[in-house]
Amino acid sequence: MRAPDFSDDRLADDLAAAATDLGEPLTASGYDGWQRERDAASPALLIRRFGSWNEACARAGVATNKTRSTSRRWSDDDVVAIVRTYLTSPGSAGTFADYSAWAKEHDGAPSGATLRQRFSWAEVKRRAST
Repeated sequence: MRAPDFSDDRLADDLAAAATDLGEPLTASGYDGWQRERDAASPALLIRRFGSWNEACARAGVATNKTRSTSRRWSDDDVVAIVRTYLTSPGSAGTFADYSAWAKEHDGAPSGATLRQRFSWAEVKRRAST
């Protein structure tokens, strides 16, 4: 079965309808639940078409949450220093999974997912060890 084609106008109209039903700011997860009950495009298609969730919503005149990007909350040097602290902490296994668990317990440490947006685990460990 072929996926339906959606015009840009149809995508914007569906986003506006979802915002009317769900309220604003509209989240991708809220929209996802809404679109599953209708003949509407997925959030993934909207992001592919418009480049980002926020841009798709802007095209439809729909408000989104304006949160600060976690990818720039920490500088590269901050991330390396935090990983260095983890690596030298008692009981550190030095693995990505262990770091991820450690980060959850340490306020101010970037999550494993956030860290991976910046560096591979091998690269950040290399930098933290120098």
